[in-house]
Amino acid sequence: MKPSPFHLFAMYHLGLTPDFQARFHNINAVARHFAVSPDDVNGWLEEYRLTPEVFTRISFNLAQAHSEAQDRAMFTSARSAEQYARQAFARFLEKLPELSQDRTYEDVDYNDIWGDGPDR
Repeated sequence: MKPSPFHLFAMYHLGLTPDFQARFHNINAVARHFAVSPDDVNGWLEEYRLTPEVFTRISFNLAQAHSEAQDRAMFTSARSAEQYARQAFARFLEKLPELSQDRTYEDVDYNDIWGDGPDR
């Protein structure tokens, strides 16, 4: 069964199970879950514009989204994790039209990952 773009985003990029629990999913784990090959998953990522390269070419902080989704799944509730995942996916879709091969956002300041100023 082919996942929706949202469900693939939540599983592959945010590390959430279909019932919105925290669990690491690499491409092989996603393929096993859907009973397909990793090549099929790569095809879905391409089709839905969810490849890792896309995230380096838009102003969307995937590391922050992943961290927040994991935090909610582990320390609040699955419902909260799902709500956040849907919000994060909506923000991703808002940023997707900005996709440009001429820009890269890979130079993230990992000392200020949240963008709220230097560490205190």
